[in-house]
Amino acid sequence: MNANVESTSMINQGRPAFVRYWGYIGLVLGAVGLALFGGDGYTENGYIFQLVGKDGFMWLGTGALMGSGLSIAYQTMRPERTGSWIPEMMVPWFDAAALMVILMTIMTFFEPTSAQVSYEDQSNLFAGHVIMTMNVLFIFSSVSYIAYLFAPESFIGKLATWTAWAAIYSGGSALLLRWYESYLLLDGEIGHAPVSNIYEVFILLFCIITIIYLQWEKRYDAKAMGAFVMVLVAAGVFFAIWLESVGQAEIKPLVPALQSYWMKIHVPMNFVGYGSFAVACGAGMAYLTRMWLETRDSKMVKVFPSLEQLDQLAYKSVAVGFPAFTLATILGAAWAAEAWGGYWSWDPKETWALIVWLTYGAYLHVRISHGWHGKTLAWWTVIGFLVTVFCFLGVNMYLAGLHSYGHLS
Repeated sequence: MNANVESTSMINQGRPAFVRYWGYIGLVLGAVGLALFGGDGYTENGYIFQLVGKDGFMWLGTGALMGSGLSIAYQTMRPERTGSWIPEMMVPWFDAAALMVILMTIMTFFEPTSAQVSYEDQSNLFAGHVIMTMNVLFIFSSVSYIAYLFAPESFIGKLATWTAWAAIYSGGSALLLRWYESYLLLDGEIGHAPVSNIYEVFILLFCIITIIYLQWEKRYDAKAMGAFVMVLVAAGVFFAIWLESVGQAEIKPLVPALQSYWMKIHVPMNFVGYGSFAVACGAGMAYLTRMWLETRDSKMVKVFPSLEQLDQLAYKSVAVGFPAFTLATILGAAWAAEAWGGYWSWDPKETWALIVWLTYGAYLHVRISHGWHGKTLAWWTVIGFLVTVFCFLGVNMYLAGLHSYGHLS
């Protein structure tokens, strides 16, 4: 096991990380070059087909080769720069994204033929099977994390972490596959990024929550917190299964307001905020649970991180989510100006987004400026997440406005 860890560490450091990092940068620049100068340029529907075709292979391959080649030449001249921290930090994320793309590509071979694809009946599309696999893995991971609280010395803790990672890769590749499938329907006329309806963004949210939590687990040995964070994910999974049962999972054409490049930026950034707030809530619940266990002199206290550490993890989660949510709100205002002619209209979704922003802005203010810690802020993260859930779901289900295209139908 130690040999495997050392091997993984070696390929993510030094020269291997540096070369891969610039190879990935070259790949991204190749995609940008294809959009600006290659083929027919960028169009909402045509660009995807260019990207996976001959033009895409040439532009992306050339970019990756040039990036890798230049990095090798640079290392030869300046070997002392090999240990830069940026490549070592970013390469694992690039590797994960590349693996999801590879998995998605493999899955396309299991898709039905064009003659078998129907917009009216999408039940035979392969992404549905992958999403069901993700659901099972998330639920199993949640149960395993709970079991870990009672058997911390057993294998169940590692199994909980591994199945959480497997669920992330299943969910990420399923979203990419839905993107591909949207171009199979109606001759590609409704192709769009898979962040256009509540079902798709739920999958994105599950993955973001779990990724953020697993980073804290790895860095701070906070596995017991997973019993609380992953329960939130599992609850969302059951809600998503219900959404599918009532017909909310189908790929549908975009309404005019969503036919914009802003959707691909604003929506994911928004859910980085939501996901971070969910992890903060999990840390807050773990804090309150540990306090309760301490009053009962329970032996289970030893499984939990310290109260100080849980307090810090809740704060770190909000510190990640608040800037992301702030940026998403600014981007949403810019999108609104383009779509509706005004930056702000006090639409219910906008109003509740402001309430969420004020809730977590106040949390950071009282913590940083006034030194608040402990039980009060733990409850704040829990109540704040309930406000966030209403902004995300309650507004869509019960309130009408300019964002009514997000209503459950």
